[in-house]
Amino acid sequence: MSYWIDCSDPGKLYGSSRQIPFWASRVSDIQNLPKVGIPGVQQGDDTVSCRPVDAGSTCTVIENSTLWVLDMDDNDWHQL
Repeated sequence: MSYWIDCSDPGKLYGSSRQIPFWASRVSDIQNLPKVGIPGVQQGDDTVSCRPVDAGSTCTVIENSTLWVLDMDDNDWHQL
C-alpha cells in the first residue's frame, strides 16, 4: 500500500479547496484514499495524506498509468 500527495503544485495544497492531487503505486491503493468527509487509511507516521478531501481530487496510478477522480455524486473514486 502506498499513496502520497503530489507536492509539485503547492498552490493546490494550500488553497481554500481540498481538491488534492495524489499519486498511488497500485490500483488497489485507490480504496485507501480519503474521500469527502471520510479519512483515508493512515500510512505509518503520515497524518496528512489521509485527511478528508474535496470532490474533484485526483490520483495518478503508476502501475497502469491511469488517472482517477473523486466524484461528487457518489463520493467514490472513478477511473477517467
